[in-house]
Amino acid sequence: MKGNRRSKTFSYVPISVWAGIIVLAGSDGCLGAQYSLAPGDTVEVSVGGAPEQRNRAQIQIDGTIALPGVGTVPVAGLTPSELQTRMETLLQSRILRQRSPDGREQALVIKPGDVITSVVEYRPIYVTGDVLTPGQLVYRASMTVRQAVAVAGGFSLLRSRGQIGAIDPADLLRDYQSLSTEYIKEYIHVIRTNAELQGNDSFDQKIPSEVSLPASVIESIMQSEAASLKTAQIDYRKERSFLEDAVRQSDAQLVTLRKQQDGEEKGVQADEDELDRVAKLFGAGSLPSPRVTESRRALLLSSTRRLQTTVEVMRLQRQRDEFLRQIERVANQRTINLLRELKDSTVRMADLRVKLQALSQKLQPVGGVGALPVGTSDLRAEVTIARKVGQQWNRIVASVDFDVEPGDVVEVSLRPSGVASASN
Repeated sequence: MKGNRRSKTFSYVPISVWAGIIVLAGSDGCLGAQYSLAPGDTVEVSVGGAPEQRNRAQIQIDGTIALPGVGTVPVAGLTPSELQTRMETLLQSRILRQRSPDGREQALVIKPGDVITSVVEYRPIYVTGDVLTPGQLVYRASMTVRQAVAVAGGFSLLRSRGQIGAIDPADLLRDYQSLSTEYIKEYIHVIRTNAELQGNDSFDQKIPSEVSLPASVIESIMQSEAASLKTAQIDYRKERSFLEDAVRQSDAQLVTLRKQQDGEEKGVQADEDELDRVAKLFGAGSLPSPRVTESRRALLLSSTRRLQTTVEVMRLQRQRDEFLRQIERVANQRTINLLRELKDSTVRMADLRVKLQALSQKLQPVGGVGALPVGTSDLRAEVTIARKVGQQWNRIVASVDFDVEPGDVVEVSLRPSGVASASN
């Protein structure tokens, strides 16, 4: 029952529909057997069984190709199948002599089935208008307008103003993005430097609106500068804390030594008084001379200790002053370095801003849309194909999925959706 139902279903299909299906199945992409060869196409003619008999030739402006042993053959206007037939007719029954691997010479009679022809390279197509890199493109089989525009860099209002010798717009865009990245780096570095000068551990992460970069790039630069600020602040604070601790230790030692110095000063004074008393008693004959000698020795010893303590106090005082000077020097040098970085980054920012403005002028929209801002998404593409048929050029209004043919000129215009086309 199922088989009968299927056969009935197919029996209802009209013969004309079957014919259309057969034609579509037999066609070869956008060109198929209807494509006519023209100057600029490159064809290849080979003979099966004779690898050395493979000749490739470009159709000249007069519509002919030159083949060894045959001469000039007119082929322009022929379809690929007609080219095959013509080459079979020209080469059949010709005798080729070739050597076998053992060195013997063999004769090969060309039969029609031995001849193989093919189109190995088509004429280029040309894309102009609102694409990034207008110009000549290599044609590929079944190429559509969308594919041709993609090879030309995509739809774009940004392109070089010049013609001959103009810089590639892709290079301009690359330079613009590179300069934008450098500008953002310097901008964030300036903000970070100001924060470090003010002793802050964080900085404002607001980005100027006139420069557009991917969020991931900006975030990476922000994180790098934030980590650098944190490291610099920690390092400076550690160094300052170390020097301040040294000053505090010196102060504590000075307090101890000054107390010791005061005690030794009193000891020296006591020894001097004792020596005076002993000297008077010795002069009166009440004490022997050894007692005087002991008093003098005691005074000398206490004076020596006082001198040593005084020297140590002076050394510690000088060391303390050096620590204080080093704290001041570290702070001043840090400020000088940060101000130098700030100045250099500000100068570089100004230079980059000038370069960005110059590049943005080169990348301004040119064409029929006037000052349409870059990045406008409410645009529609108008495509016109200029195709030569015989000796006449025809203009075809096409969609982006229209199949192009070798030699076509694809004209692209981007217009706001509410603006009528020039043809209207």
